[in-house]
This record gives sequence, structure tokens and C-alpha cells, in this order.
Amino acid sequence: MNETEIALAAWVQNGQDKVTDQKTYVQAVATARYVIRKVIRIVDDAARDHGFDPLAHQALIQIFGVMDEPLTVSQLAERLDVVPAFASRLVRDLERRGLVERQRTDQDKRMTRVVATAEVGPVLAEINEQVQAHAALFHRQLTDDQRQAALVVLAFFVGIKAGSPVGESLRASLQLASADEAAAKPGRTARAATPA
Repeated sequence: MNETEIALAAWVQNGQDKVTDQKTYVQAVATARYVIRKVIRIVDDAARDHGFDPLAHQALIQIFGVMDEPLTVSQLAERLDVVPAFASRLVRDLERRGLVERQRTDQDKRMTRVVATAEVGPVLAEINEQVQAHAALFHRQLTDDQRQAALVVLAFFVGIKAGSPVGESLRASLQLASADEAAAKPGRTARAATPA
């Protein structure tokens, strides 16, 4: 186990919600940012290949993937981290392409929500197919250490506590991955992972 893996495993295994070794922490953040940037690049390139500006593609994902009621333009702007005027322009461009519609709500006729048309699902599926193919190539380039570092840093940034049910699940996954990695190395026998 290398130094980064030991420090990150301590966060997951011992319930520590703060990494105290600055260098190890920065290395893990650097790895997580590398993974995020590569994934974003893969998705953005696929969007461009299908004639979409990456932010317009992200808007489509947010509009199509909303779990509750359809988003307002202001809510879309918040989810894209852009100003509402820019989100409105994105929606207007997507409307012109027949991919979204603005609809007034029954409760407040002044409020407009943005909904995806039937054409969006197949468009997103086609882009996702390309993303999945390129992501599979990227997966093979990552080491287990890089995967673990990225997962633990992302868990920290989204507020997952090490002792929470999600943190415990992550810890168990990392223990299994470490045991599998040890078993795969020639001349070594896998040891059963012990719970922390």
C-alpha cells in the first residue's frame, strides 16, 4: 500500500472526516481533479461531435434528468452555475432545435418551466453511447490507487461522512478492491479484508 492509499484508507476505515497529511491530501485532490477533467473532456467532446455546445448538452441533461417537477430557467441557471440570462439563451437555442419547450404552470401563470420534448431521449442516448465507449478506454488507464483517491475525495466534497451508511459502503468497496488487487498480484495470497 502506498502513502496515499494508507492516508485515504484511514479516512474511510477509521471514520476520520479530515485528512491531516497535507501532501497526501493535495495528491488525492490532484488525482480527483485529473479524473474529473478527463471525464468532462470525454463528455464535452461527444457533445461537440453531435453538434452541441457542451453547456447546451449539460442543460439538456439537467432538463431531461430532473427528478421532481420541471425546472424554471432560474433553477436551470443555478444547476449550470450560470446567470439566468445565459440559461434563458440556452433554452431559446434548444427550443429552436425542437428539444425543449417552455410551459406556464397552472398555479402561477407568470412562472415558466422548461420541459424536454420526446426528441431529447434518443439524442442523449446517442451522445452517451459515445461517452461510454471513450470512458471504457479511460477506465483501463486508471490505477486502483487513482480510482480510490478520486472516490474518497469526491465523497469528502459531497459531504459523505466516513461512518455514514454511504461512507461504510464506500469503505467496504475499497476493502474489496484492495483484496482483489492483492489476489491478482503474482506470488501473493489474498488476505480477507477485516472491517475497521
